[in-house]
Amino acid sequence: MKKLITLWAAALVVLAPLCAKSANDARKQAKAAERTLKKDGFKPYELGAVTTNLEKYFQKVDAGCTPILGTSGPCITENLAKVTALANAANEYAIMQGGDVRGRLISVGSNLSGQQMDNLIASFERLIEKNIRGELVPCASFYKERGGMYQVRVYCIVDEDAAARARRHAMETALEEQALAEEYGSLVSDWISEGFDKASNRSE
Repeated sequence: MKKLITLWAAALVVLAPLCAKSANDARKQAKAAERTLKKDGFKPYELGAVTTNLEKYFQKVDAGCTPILGTSGPCITENLAKVTALANAANEYAIMQGGDVRGRLISVGSNLSGQQMDNLIASFERLIEKNIRGELVPCASFYKERGGMYQVRVYCIVDEDAAARARRHAMETALEEQALAEEYGSLVSDWISEGFDKASNRSE
């Protein structure tokens, strides 16, 4: 029992500085983001200190969640601006993941023609945009009003496990839509999964 307590104590000694560093990094990122928001004229939707809300967001990002910033151009209502910002966040994520898929397919020298690849990626991006909307978690939202028009910025996260499921489902459906599932389904799906895993590991 004493040995177990000693091991736990040793682990805490090692982990404490790492946790403190992560918290400090999140606080610095939060303060930098807050300065930018204030400079650009944005105000918070949520109650509480802006730095605290942003710090929680960056802590979740440091813990492995995928960050996505949704923005809107000038809209005639606050609600429309917020809806647009969330839609744009999903679209940004889809474009980012589509680029990863293209890079992966090119790097492994797939036998897909240029048109097949373009069609597959277009289907994948459309599907992942639709699937990921339900997984977006807004952590902090900001708005500004000028001349009766509203702009919004929404700091969102996506749980990586949920994102991985959405990516695989989107790819499997895209292969079926493009009549490539029988010939390439298993191989391409494995290629994509391996590429996503490597990308996720690099971001950690």
